This record gives sequence, structure tokens and C-alpha cells, in this order.
Amino acid sequence: MKHYRNNFLAAVPCVLSACMIAGCTENHGSSPEIIGEKVPVSISIPVNDLSASLSKVMTTDGEAAVNNVQVFVFRNDGALDAYGKSETASVEVDCTVGEKSIMAVVNAPDLLNVTSLDGFNAAKSQLSDNSTGNFVMTGMKSATITSADNELTINVKRLVARVSISKITNALSAEQYAGTPIVINKIYLSNVAGDRLYSGASVPSLWLNMSGSFSDCPGLLSDSGISASIADGSSYTTPHYYYCYPNPTAEDSTSGIWSPRFTRLVVEASILGKTYYYPVSIGNIEQNHTYDIEELIITRLGSDDPDVPVSAGTISLTITVSDWEEGTSSTVTI
Repeated sequence: MKHYRNNFLAAVPCVLSACMIAGCTENHGSSPEIIGEKVPVSISIPVNDLSASLSKVMTTDGEAAVNNVQVFVFRNDGALDAYGKSETASVEVDCTVGEKSIMAVVNAPDLLNVTSLDGFNAAKSQLSDNSTGNFVMTGMKSATITSADNELTINVKRLVARVSISKITNALSAEQYAGTPIVINKIYLSNVAGDRLYSGASVPSLWLNMSGSFSDCPGLLSDSGISASIADGSSYTTPHYYYCYPNPTAEDSTSGIWSPRFTRLVVEASILGKTYYYPVSIGNIEQNHTYDIEELIITRLGSDDPDVPVSAGTISLTITVSDWEEGTSSTVTI
């Protein structure tokens, strides 16, 4: 079995253009800012069609969709200078001249409680805020806004990572299972981080589908009721895509007592009427990356526990012939 990790799709560009008229100046250290009259700033995000770069266009449409945009403009002292929101890819805000930290947030709930840069840096996104065709994306940039026309570019990236499996092959090796089909029942992600800072890497405070369960965020994390029978020597070739938040856990665990551990893609299958699990552990999941399992080749019975990966070991056997054991001795006259 091979596990592949590749860079995700290209980031979606966010372009900001500003046309400003200068007003009076107030000094804040070495960075002058304009107070008094504010000037209009037009912020636009061109929606690039990235489908041409996708390997499986029909199943991954909408990964680059921009359905709404929020823009936060912070002064160099951290105060919120301007905020704007639009249901389209264009936002109008009024902003002052000076050094700014500009944050763009795409496809997220309204962040109306954010009034400072510190507040933005502490705000968390929930995985449940995402859906297929509506993935939360963020981007940020520091810039000095002048009285001249300004055009700034911010690259926004999805907060999610994508985990996929493209092919499952029945290659049961024991002769006793020759001709035996494998029935795929469910495929899902377990041990999934449920939240993440908008501003960057963070330690998850919420976990979903812990220890092999699969009930949380079914639209992103699981497919059930598949009931696909794979004949001996054949393959199931329907690709499945799942979306999770980054998991920075450094060391894995299979303990029955919950602790942070690797995210796993779990294939639940039936062989001769009994349920087996084939968990594939994925360490160090990062945002906006893909983790592709191109083929899962099943050669043996799986695990009895969806949180315990199948381990293949070698058993060395030495066969000895035991001495005869004494039974009974008798004389029989017939």
C-alpha cells in the first residue's frame, strides 16, 4: 500500500485595489496614519476557474468556489480600521492611509465580534463551517496604503486538507479465501481535528469521529451504505474525497483512553459475513494539502478495531514430532 502526499491546488488570488484621497496626519511611531475623513477602498477577488488543474474534475468541483468575502483592515496599533463583507467577490470599505494588516476570509460565518488584530488572531473556525463547494479560506498581507492608487494581491488558501482514496483491490492471499469477495461498507475519516485558528497553525481543542466513530460531519468525513462487492482479483475504482482540518499531533496512539492521535482513513469491509477494518494512518496533516491513497491492496483479514491499524508480521514456525504417549496395554482373549 502506498500513501501519497502532494501539494494541493493553486491558491486562489485575492486582489485589492484602492483609490484614496489624503487627509490630515497623525503619527504612530514611524508609521503615519490618516485620521479624519476616510477614503473608499475597492477590494475584489477574481474567481479563477481552477477545474482545469484537477485530476478528477467531476468529483472535486467547487473546491475553489468563492461564495462570500469578509475583509478586515487593521491599523499598525492593532485596532480595526475597516471591515467589509459581500456575497459577491467584490467588497467596498472606507479606510485610512498608513500601514495596514489586511485579512481576507472567504466562505466563513460573520466574524462581527472581531474588533482588533489580537481578536482576529484568537478567532477559530469550526470544520462544520465548511461544506462541499463552500470551503473556508484565509489570506493575509501587510501593506502601506498611500494616497496614490494601490493594487494589492492576497493569496487565500483553504483551511481544510483533502484525503482521497481512488482504488481498493481484493488480493486476499490465503488459498482458503480464493474466490471470496470483499464487500466495502463504509469509508470515513476518524480522529479529525474539529477547529483551527483563522490566522494559522493551532492545537485543536475539538476532535471529531474519535477512536474510529464516523457520525460527525458526514458530508465531509464519511460515506456509508456503499455496499460495493469486489470479486477476487478485481478492484473498486470509485474515488472518494474527504476534507479535514490540519492535525499536528506528533505521535500516534491506539489507546482505548482518548488522547490526540493521527487522523485515519478507515475502510470498513465484510468478508464471509464478518466485519473488518482497514485503517490508514496519516501523520502531520497540513492545510491546503492533499493526501492521496492511490490504491489500497487488501491481502489479509483486517483489524477488529477501526482505530488499530492492520500490522503485517512474520511468524517463524518449527515443526517437531512428539514422542508417542503411553495409552493402555492389555491382553485380550476372544
